[in-house]
Amino acid sequence: MEDEWEEEEQMVVAELSGMINSDLISNRQGTCKIVDIDSEQPMLQVGRYLFTGEYEDAIGTCVIFEEDRSSSNAALKYKCHTMKKLMLQRTFLSERKEDEPVSNRIEVLALNEEESFGRKSVCHYLDPIETDKSVLDESKDCEDPEKSGGSADEMDETLLENETMNASNSLLPESVQEEDEKP
Repeated sequence: MEDEWEEEEQMVVAELSGMINSDLISNRQGTCKIVDIDSEQPMLQVGRYLFTGEYEDAIGTCVIFEEDRSSSNAALKYKCHTMKKLMLQRTFLSERKEDEPVSNRIEVLALNEEESFGRKSVCHYLDPIETDKSVLDESKDCEDPEKSGGSADEMDETLLENETMNASNSLLPESVQEEDEKP
């Protein structure tokens, strides 16, 4: 009897951008959650951080190597290559109000194909220019688990649960970015 479950492994080259720590992936030992990887706009969650993006053609070829553990030296072995890259931008979430109108610029992603857009929707996207600075400041406060009032694992579990959320891309006006870079 054939197994009902079929596993498929995919290698994806992803480039994360936005306000993130440079050691974010290494601190999480490479673990992440991906929603709709085959769609035009996949979502990635690494810890408390959420990213959305799209696939683009890479300039040149992206080559993926893996460590050869059979050798005592730190040798790398060819694994695969790709001409595509997943370009992801940091996305900020906030709770959506029940009476909030849905405009043409907003996209709602259902968690299951058979669901209509409702309580089991992940988020909708707002124009970054319309994003309040208070939402951006709130997100900065949540970067440290001790400041957020909950553990990082608790935050991981709550981000992609069955709540309707607002999301705006993390593109900040240059003046806000410059303020963050000052000592």
